[in-house]
Parts: sequence; C-alpha cells; structure tokens
Amino acid sequence: MKERIGLIDIGSNSIRLVVFQVEDNLAMREIQNIKIPARIFQYINDDHEMSQDGIDTLARIIGAFAKEAAILKADRILPKATAAIRQSKNKDDIINQVKKKTGVTIELVPEEMEAYYGFSAIVHSMSDSDGVSIDIGGGSTEITVFKDKELVEAFSFPFGAVSLQEKFFNGKDFNDAKSIKETRKFVRQAFSEQPFFENLNLPIFAIGGSARNVARVHQMQSNYGMAGLHGYIMKPKQIDHVFDTFVDLSMKEMLKLEGLSSNRADIIVPATIVFQELIQTVDSPVFKFSQEGLREGIVYEYLEEKYRSAFDIHRVAQETVERLSSIYQFSMPDSAQRMVIARQLYAALSEDGYLKLNDRELELMNYGAYLYNLGEMIEPGNASQHTFYLLSNSNLNGFSHPERLALSILASYKNKTLFDQYLTTYGEMLDDKQVETLQHIGGLIKFAECLNDSHNNIVKSMDTVMKGNNLILRVFFQGELLSEVYRSEDQKKHVERAIGKDITLEFINANSYRAIL
Repeated sequence: MKERIGLIDIGSNSIRLVVFQVEDNLAMREIQNIKIPARIFQYINDDHEMSQDGIDTLARIIGAFAKEAAILKADRILPKATAAIRQSKNKDDIINQVKKKTGVTIELVPEEMEAYYGFSAIVHSMSDSDGVSIDIGGGSTEITVFKDKELVEAFSFPFGAVSLQEKFFNGKDFNDAKSIKETRKFVRQAFSEQPFFENLNLPIFAIGGSARNVARVHQMQSNYGMAGLHGYIMKPKQIDHVFDTFVDLSMKEMLKLEGLSSNRADIIVPATIVFQELIQTVDSPVFKFSQEGLREGIVYEYLEEKYRSAFDIHRVAQETVERLSSIYQFSMPDSAQRMVIARQLYAALSEDGYLKLNDRELELMNYGAYLYNLGEMIEPGNASQHTFYLLSNSNLNGFSHPERLALSILASYKNKTLFDQYLTTYGEMLDDKQVETLQHIGGLIKFAECLNDSHNNIVKSMDTVMKGNNLILRVFFQGELLSEVYRSEDQKKHVERAIGKDITLEFINANSYRAIL
C-alpha cells in the first residue's frame, strides 16, 4: 500500500467521505464511503449567504468525517467544496469558522475545475475517446465536450437538481405538470445560450448521484442481471420511460421505488429533465454511466501530481486487467505465457483463413487469456465458477457491460455446458454471432492453457500445414514435454469446433528442427 486518501466531498445536496486506499501499483480501492444528505443549499438565503445553522451543520459533519478519516489512518485529507459554498457571499466566513471548529481547511473547487474533474474521471475509467459529459450537482451542472480524450469545451451552469426543485417546484407536487414544463423551458433556453455541444451526435457520459439513480431504476424495471453501474448504457427512449415512471407515481410510491434513493425522490424529476434536454441538444444516440466522478477526478489529479506517469488514459482496459493481478494475486508469468500462446495459436489459424477476429475481439482474447481461471485462488476445483462470478460482478474500468460479460465468459471458459449456463442470466446482451465467436475464443484460451500445463514455458511457436487431407497443427517446443501432449490431445476439440475442421497435433523440438533446416 502506498497511502490512504480521505476525500470530503461537500456538495449542495450531500456531504460524503470516501477513503481510498492506493495500492503499490496505483490501483484505487474504496475502504470507506459515508454519505449524509445535508442539503446545505437550503441554508443559503435570497442574498446568497449561508446561515449560522448551515455553517454549524457543515462544521459538525466535517469534524465527524475528519475523525473517521483519522481512525482509518488516512495519510491525507482532501476537503473539497462545490457550488453551495462557492456561490455563497460569506464563503470566507464559512471556511474560517469550519477551520476554527474542526482544524480542516475547506478548498473551493472552481467552476471550470468541477467540470474538468468529471471529464478526467471519465477518460481515466472508460475506453471511449469522444463524448459529452454531464454531472448534475445540487446547485450546478457541469458539461464538457472531449475528443481523442482531450478536453475541448467545458461550462458550469448555475443550476442543479436542488436549485431547480426550489425554483420551480417549491410548494408544489414533485410531478406538477406546469412546473415540469417551466423547468424544461428554462433548461432548454440555458443550453441554447451555450451552443458548443449542439448536434454533436456523440455519446453522453453521466456521473453523479442523479445519474446513478436513473440507471438503477431502469435496471430494476428491466430485471437487469449484471451488477454495477459503471459502463451501463441506456438509449434516449429508455431515459424517457424512466422519466414517465417518475411523473406517474405519487410521492408515497416514489419513496418505495426500487433503485431510487429516498432523499432524491423530490429532486429526481428536474434532474432527469436536464438529462433529456441534453440528449436532445446533443442529438446523442446513447447515454452511458460512469461510477467514477468528481471525487475520483480529484484523486487522479492528486496521484498524477505525486507519481509520475501514474496512469495511461489510452490503455484503460489494459491497466485494469494488469491491476487485477494485485487484487487476486495470480501468477503474472503464467498469465503472460498463456496470452502469448493464445496469440500464437490464433496467428497460425488465421494465416490460412481458418479463423478471423476483429481488433476488439483480439483484445478480449488477450485479456481473457491473462485472467484465465483467476478464481483458482478461492478454490481450484471450481475455478471457472468463481472466475465468472468475480469478473461479472466487478466494475471494470475500460469495459462496457457487454464487454465485461464477454471477458468473464472467456476468462472462465471450461466447457459448452457452463458457457451456456453463464449466458442464461443476461438475456439479450449478446447476439448469436457474438456468442458463437466467444465460444471459439474461449476454446483457444483453454487449449493455450493446456500447452503450458507444466508452467515451464516450453512452447515457442506454432504453424499449420496440410498433409494430404489432414490439417496439422505443429507445436514447436524447447525443453521437456510433460503433460502438455496429453492435455492438448484431450482438449483439441475446442479448436476443432472453432475452425470447423479436425486437426492433428504434431510436437516438434525446435532445436532439432532448426538443426535439420
């Protein structure tokens, strides 16, 4: 472990403490996450000053969080405040009183940096290169446009879920039709005055609590089987359907709605209106969700300032796979050799046209081979089942949900029966062609594992030749063959299924072969 970081996120709607443990390979792991829905925005009067009650509430919560961070032995506390305090005329007095009462000095996040941190979290945790990001807070909404993972434009709108609720719904029902119409008109007008994200036809990446609640409600409504929100995708019509669900319910029903936090029941409608209006303005085809947001963006900045070349935003998926090795402590040399053998096998088969994969499928083959049967550390006899469960139930940076499912299937591939069993939970996430391709790739990975059964790295290369009507897969090795011959003969059926042709294995000592040549 390198260090522990305690981040206090002081938002308009809630205050949260997250303690991150940073491992030696810079993998970040949450060890504490506490949220208090303080709604400090409600303590700010019409003159944009926070009342003494609000300051006292803020100081009490920050003091408690600082003690909790100390108990967890945080090496550094990062107390960051956004719109509610930033927009207060008496912000200096707020900061001074909190410091005097708690010893903690609040740092204000400038508008432009609040947008940047959200963008940074997305490009550090997702593989997409181009898009529009949105983070709806309680008192502000941050929107950015990025291309090739570079920030192009950013703007902070001075309204959020709480402030919109107070402006248009105060004293009215949360689903009041006139208030909804007025909110929509207001947001649409605000967006029209900042035309930098009009008609971009790019995916939208949503972060923050409001986005998470919309996604969770949709998952509950559709009986979605896969765990986690990171990389979850919704279409614009699905956002509209969730919105219709909200406005058709009573407040009593909203408080019981699966997936919706009760403290957001009265503010989720204006937040969803903002999402809908952004989708229409951008002409976006998809709405994607990132589990990581402002807090992670702040920590990424801190780590990159402290540790040189800490992250490569163009290798998000690869770094995720590599960092899993520190979590599950499997043999990296064996994993790397299995990946090499799988690539050699594919190269031999593809050269003569027996198998063809696209670039993303090849990447998934590499990752699946590297992580193959990582569940052995729980129980070797059921390594496949444990591997599938661990990967399919983890938020994996750089992977969409269908890609996470594909990776889980490849890394756990054992036989067709288990393969089909794993797929039954996830409905229509993959089409028939994708399923067939994954079964073929899984067979290659399993066969590659057989060719390194003794873990002595003896396989050096492979090729295919025809002898009459027989397809020969020649395996060139150096060293002593142990169980590789038996295992590969027993499991070659997986390769035969993938290419639709019987094969004969021929093991050739590479040194002797070179001497003959």
